[in-house]
Amino acid sequence: MTTPAEIAAILAKERRVETMVQNIAHARTLSQDLRDLVQMVYLLLLTYDAEKIVDLWENNQINFFLARVIRTNLASPRSPYNAQITRFRHRSAPLKNDG
Repeated sequence: MTTPAEIAAILAKERRVETMVQNIAHARTLSQDLRDLVQMVYLLLLTYDAEKIVDLWENNQINFFLARVIRTNLASPRSPYNAQITRFRHRSAPLKNDG
C-alpha cells in the first residue's frame, strides 16, 4: 500500500502540483506566492486523512482533488492561502537597503 508521503514524493518528482498551479492560475512562471501555494498543497497531502489520500490515488482521482484544492485556495478570500500569503503580502512593505 502506498503512503501519502510516497504519493507526495511521486507528485513532487513529476512536478505535477507545480504544473497544475501554473495552469489554474494562468501563470507563465511560479511567483513566490504561487510557490508558497504549491508547498501548502504538498503539506495538505501529508497531513490530510491518509486513507482518503491513498483512496484518491488508487482510484486515479488525485488530480481532481488537487485541482479543487488549488482553485479553492486561489478563489476564496477565506482560504488558508489568502489568509496567510496574499493578505500578508498586501500588508507588508519591502525592506529598504541601507547599504
